Amino acid sequence: RGGWANSLMPGAETSPAVTALPDDPLSPQMVLRVNGVRIAARGGNWGMDDMMKRVGTDRLTPYFRLHREAGMNIIRNWMGQSTEEAFYALADRHGLMVLNDFWESTQDNDAEAQDVPLFVANARDVVRRYRTHPSIILWFGRNEGVPQPILQTALQDMVWQEDGTRLYKGNSRVINLGGSGPYEWHPPEDYFTGYPHGFAIEVGTASFPTLESWQRTVPVEDRWPISDTWVYHDWHQERGVSMASFVRAMDTEFGPARDLADFERKAQMLNYESHRAIFEGFNAGLWTTNSARMLWMTHPAWPSSDFQIYSSDYDTHAAFYGTKKGAEPVHIQMNQPGRQVVMVNTTRQPLTGVKATARVTDLTGATVATHAQTVDLPANATVALFPLALDAALAKGPVLVRLDASAADGS
Repeated sequence: RGGWANSLMPGAETSPAVTALPDDPLSPQMVLRVNGVRIAARGGNWGMDDMMKRVGTDRLTPYFRLHREAGMNIIRNWMGQSTEEAFYALADRHGLMVLNDFWESTQDNDAEAQDVPLFVANARDVVRRYRTHPSIILWFGRNEGVPQPILQTALQDMVWQEDGTRLYKGNSRVINLGGSGPYEWHPPEDYFTGYPHGFAIEVGTASFPTLESWQRTVPVEDRWPISDTWVYHDWHQERGVSMASFVRAMDTEFGPARDLADFERKAQMLNYESHRAIFEGFNAGLWTTNSARMLWMTHPAWPSSDFQIYSSDYDTHAAFYGTKKGAEPVHIQMNQPGRQVVMVNTTRQPLTGVKATARVTDLTGATVATHAQTVDLPANATVALFPLALDAALAKGPVLVRLDASAADGS
């Protein structure tokens, strides 16, 4: 396909500024460092902040608190759609890094900026207004593609002149980044093995809200069976980002839904499982294949059934709790599909004498197997513990695996 790309001047690749770091097997994927410390970046994308532009501090504060409570530390201001001082001030306050796009979208599909001087003037105004906010860590020119050469050069020069402290990149999706997708439900093991790697900028899946939130949104006559009103609130069943794989998985694992309450109850099981797997899959490859994983999206601008970890009315459904569990700073998990138990410590402090235990039971509660190991966890690292041999037990029926970790003092 056509388009434009950035390149270095001949010979610049030999500069120490672009030489791969010796301890960074992820190169050329981007790795964020703050004061030299690698940051395991976990977060999500924001589009429009609110459909009615109710964007004062009081309105936005709970959303930022929920991000932090879920273990998120980064937001991509996709297409630069959040434009309020409150957005950046709250990101500063809650310790959330911001990747800030300008406003060009998909190259070879959407129109190029027709008035380049006006575009640059607007971008200059944004940089001048918000450059003092420490939460902003990168400026990007375009979402999918690179700005046309005249605009790309102008933006690059402008950011250097007006900021000079932050990197500008022409593309916020693929240049030193892991690309985008998937956007539909996938089996949990896919997030460990098949999707996505590197600095994964967009990873999405269905995210049905609580029954109460949905009832506040949808009129009684349109709630069940699935209606056009559902589609209006992002539950697309056939074309585009389809919910078909989500519904098939729900039917297979739990049986077809009898009514809305039954549908919502079963949907929450998949919400939790898939969102937890997205971040546990990230942990499994931390600093070997993964440096960041960002949901498409974390924040809804209005009542939705897709791409969110909470509802626009602040209600939290299972996607929030699955995300929070998988993104714990110190976390024990069973990698899939190999069933290797590992611990991840993304804090700056090493931990000694951590006791890890696994208990396997059948559905009656009878213990099938137990494992225990005491381990020292380096800072900002993942440590392999023990594999779980479950084939024999699974041949007799389903099993449950409980993993626990406790510090030397029992906490």
